[in-house]
Amino acid sequence: FLVLRGSELYEAERSARALAQQLTRTGRLLTTELDPEAVLDEVVEQAPELLNADAAAMRILEGSELVVTAAAGRGTHAAVGTRSPAGAWLSGDVVQSCSPVALDNAGADSRLRALDPILAGGNAGYLGVPLAGTEGSPRGVLAVYSAQPRLWREEEIDALLALAASTSAALANAELYQ
Repeated sequence: FLVLRGSELYEAERSARALAQQLTRTGRLLTTELDPEAVLDEVVEQAPELLNADAAAMRILEGSELVVTAAAGRGTHAAVGTRSPAGAWLSGDVVQSCSPVALDNAGADSRLRALDPILAGGNAGYLGVPLAGTEGSPRGVLAVYSAQPRLWREEEIDALLALAASTSAALANAELYQ
């Protein structure tokens, strides 16, 4: 039992270290980017890699709607430009609560698939975190998806929150530069 527990702890430590290293690399990449669109594209490319997920999307709040402004990975081909009410389930829940929403099998719910084109594109797991705007106001949602149902670990949620914070800062810098 002790050997097994030691092995689990070692694996958790190794995983946490790998997440931290990947976050550092991504943060460095984002700080050098001065085009807001390029920041979003870079984030949706890096987020699935960070969490070993299959897709990612960035939804930006425009009035009372969330608009997919960047997406990459499985099932995202038709997602960019799609809109959903900011008060709707899933990404709307992230905006309303200003906190993460993690569902291991969101794709099994037809109502959620109808609201989210990336779930409709064949994904199951969903993890969405808030993207903050100026003075902490809600700006949008960074979401990652898994093809198979998946339980999201606490350190994965924390890593995506950290990436969202880096993204908020990088966007603010890029917009100031513009």
